[in-house]
Amino acid sequence: MAAFHSFYGSGTNNLAESRALLDGLSLCLDIGITRIAVRVDSSLVAAWYHCKKDIQWSLAYWWLKIREVTQDLNIVAGHVYRELNALADFMATMGIHSRTDKFINVDFPSRLLGLAWLDRLGIPYVRYR
Repeated sequence: MAAFHSFYGSGTNNLAESRALLDGLSLCLDIGITRIAVRVDSSLVAAWYHCKKDIQWSLAYWWLKIREVTQDLNIVAGHVYRELNALADFMATMGIHSRTDKFINVDFPSRLLGLAWLDRLGIPYVRYR
């Protein structure tokens, strides 16, 4: 339905993961999707979402925003290994390399469509680098 990438500048991977989660949830809310299955490849972010670990003070602002957005959503969230999250990894890479923010709801990149097809079939993407 939609995809996005953002360039968050310098910071930690935990900051980028948290901000991407917030942006993704906000996007869903903006386009009217309220039932969401979130799969994050950071076990720490999954633990923060489920309140199983303390959130770093430097990320508290972003997590307050995440909690605000999730009040209006029906979410199932869980951790998956990176190989099962190839779509998100592809979009994150696009954001890093382009150093831009972009919302896509038509004319998806062909590689993104291929990864989505594999995901829909339940076939993990295996890196060979």
